[in-house]
Amino acid sequence: MKLLLRTLAPTLARPLVCTLSLLAGAAQAQLWDTPKATAAQTILKGFTARQTVLTRGDATITLDVAGNLVVGVLVEAGTAADVARGLGVAWGLAETDLAALQRNLGSPQLQAAARRGFVETADEDGSGLIALKLRGEGSATRYAAYVALKIWPDSAFPATRNVTGSAAAPDVVRIFSDFQCPYCREMWDSAAQGWEARPEQFRVSHYQFPLDKHPNAFAAAEASECAGAQGRFWPYADTLFREFDRWTPLRAADTALKFGGYAGSAGLKTAAFTSCLNAHTFKASVEAQVRAGLAVGVQGTPTVFLNGVKMGNYASPAEVARIRAVTRATPSAASVIDARLGLFR
Repeated sequence: MKLLLRTLAPTLARPLVCTLSLLAGAAQAQLWDTPKATAAQTILKGFTARQTVLTRGDATITLDVAGNLVVGVLVEAGTAADVARGLGVAWGLAETDLAALQRNLGSPQLQAAARRGFVETADEDGSGLIALKLRGEGSATRYAAYVALKIWPDSAFPATRNVTGSAAAPDVVRIFSDFQCPYCREMWDSAAQGWEARPEQFRVSHYQFPLDKHPNAFAAAEASECAGAQGRFWPYADTLFREFDRWTPLRAADTALKFGGYAGSAGLKTAAFTSCLNAHTFKASVEAQVRAGLAVGVQGTPTVFLNGVKMGNYASPAEVARIRAVTRATPSAASVIDARLGLFR
């Protein structure tokens, strides 16, 4: 479960977001399948498959693969109908959905954007991307369209001192969390304990994402950052979640005393902690972490990224296995996708 963002901040302005919504609508990318299963979709009837390339007439659909899973779908065609079919493969659409998608491809706004070419996140949650390029006129018209997983680079996440696990760990977990969120406490008491217990396997970073609907969450985030300044973020965070039922119902004005009491039990220098909290030393840092979360599509808490991929279910072993397969492959999914995007830059 997850608590969703409502009034935390205005929606981030993204170029062409309206254009992209014309394409994607309510569809979510249906990648992650094997090439064989992808090629067997009913909307590809009549296409000839040769390994990861499918052709029919002058239309070519190329499946980009990492770890034996499809991570991107490239469509090159002369008609909007064939482009819609190729995009439908990536989005798991039925035959009956393709006419509407074809109409959207013909919208003047999208056509103008495609003439310029664009690469954008394809959905508000930042889990997929789309690229489109349109060249030529009349019978010489050629489309190139690409849908792929969105794998966020390390540079998309701000530096944080709140890190545990070996720097050499093969799996990097990034958590955006709210200390007043009950689902975050559930994650902390389950999956997070498993990650922390395997420092050779998982390197875990914590980012603040307090929701406006939780009146004490921002102060708790500041308090945990003050603990982090003394190198005690993790034990202090453990205390906040363990004492969840005691401090979350308090009036905001009463939390400082409670947070100060927790500082002693977490092994902190209480005077320095209290000074840090009263001075709101890390207010700007918490706000910056929230902005960073919004930029990578965080919409609620907890939100977990594994190796740069936003997870739908952090507790799913199958999802963990899929992400590991594509991000640890040689070449990795990120390398395959980035190379393909060169066509659109």
